[in-house]
Amino acid sequence: MAVSKNMIIVIAAVAVIAVVAVAAFAVMNNGGGSGGDNPGARVGEVIAEKNFPDTSSRLWVYGNANEDDYIDETDVSVLENMVKGSVRSTQLADTNVDGKVDQADVDYLKKIINATSSTEIDVYYIDNYFKIAKVSWPVKTIATSYCSGLYTAEATGLTQKLIMVDDTIATYWAKLNSYAAKASSFGATDSPNYDLLMKSKVDVYVPGYCDAKADVESPTKLNPVGIDVMFMNTCDNSGVDYTNEYIDRSIVMFGFLLQGDMEQTYEYLEWHDHILSTVESAAKKISEKDKGALIMSRNSPSYQTTGVYSITGKGNTNMIHADWAGCYAVGDHSTYLPKNYNDLKMDTIYTVLKETNDGGHTTVYWIDNEHDGLRGQKDLDETVAAWAEALDKVAPTMHYLGMAREAGNSPLYVLEMVFYMNVMHPDAIDLDYVECFYDFIENFTLEKSKYESQMDIDNFFKDYGEI
Repeated sequence: MAVSKNMIIVIAAVAVIAVVAVAAFAVMNNGGGSGGDNPGARVGEVIAEKNFPDTSSRLWVYGNANEDDYIDETDVSVLENMVKGSVRSTQLADTNVDGKVDQADVDYLKKIINATSSTEIDVYYIDNYFKIAKVSWPVKTIATSYCSGLYTAEATGLTQKLIMVDDTIATYWAKLNSYAAKASSFGATDSPNYDLLMKSKVDVYVPGYCDAKADVESPTKLNPVGIDVMFMNTCDNSGVDYTNEYIDRSIVMFGFLLQGDMEQTYEYLEWHDHILSTVESAAKKISEKDKGALIMSRNSPSYQTTGVYSITGKGNTNMIHADWAGCYAVGDHSTYLPKNYNDLKMDTIYTVLKETNDGGHTTVYWIDNEHDGLRGQKDLDETVAAWAEALDKVAPTMHYLGMAREAGNSPLYVLEMVFYMNVMHPDAIDLDYVECFYDFIENFTLEKSKYESQMDIDNFFKDYGEI
């Protein structure tokens, strides 16, 4: 779950597109064009960090003038005052993204708020590449991929719009939802069959997983035939940022932009915020010396025959979660782990463990992050046992954990933090990761009985103790 070298190519490609858009925007702001008569003129512009909307907001949709988590009548009042000049304009005030804030934006916002299931209007937003993009309403059908795409569609009440999924959903997760089961496949996650997507006439394609090549190709292939491509991923750091992640932002925007069940979406957000704030508050009370040192592996000696193992490092999504949960994320401190993914031989792993032990962390929580869970490709019992055998003679005391990769790649990611807390600091919070797991099923899935029969908590999170 990380930013790859290839992803830098994507960002660079997007930046090239942005040069033209930024130049056009500058001309309009200097009175050199008729931007007010050209809705959507800023589409393709990349927003610089200094011009970001309020970073506490999860709804980076143009029209959200007061930059909170809602688009409602309050935004109309605020925007009217911005047009009058009595309130300073925000980034998201330019509802029709024509390059200026005026009465046309107020009118456009009212149309968005009052939209029905048949209202035709383009809604503009900032995607996870920080680029201005659009989704055309009404959205009646969607295609998505990977566990993160399906779980997010569930959390936002959108599975009834699913008509296409990737091979991974079709193979592993379609059994959780009748609409996903009926949906046709558009092929591999990282190499979608664009001809099939175009033939389906799907309204919006939402990649559930970031891929450098596919993320560049998909808008080029699909946008010209009227299919919007929406980059609001809920995994892999959203493909962009090293030090932050925006899973909750992506989920809220997923629900709003695709015209999902916003009541359920906000219920999820409330549930998410309660868990996150509870964990972070507890984490602040943990002293540095009491923090559990966490190392995460992504393949195991039980099946990796090359002698090289993937260990998560600096900026990895899971390490962000671990830090929020009051862990000492070794990957953020070791010079041997400078990247999100690091290929290490066993001798180097021994060195990292000795370095951690010598630094005062005499117990290491080793968590193996595998495709278990619903995917079931690698069994945690087998992979963790293999690591325990391989690391039998290392200096620190080893405490072994296991986690299914999909648990950190979706709306379920908050459970990862609860799991760390429950294992390392069992009395720190009044939350239980098992109860939270079933809370998600009960409150944010369409066909609960299918989840209950298919999902075993021990395939998602497991504490093996000191083997």
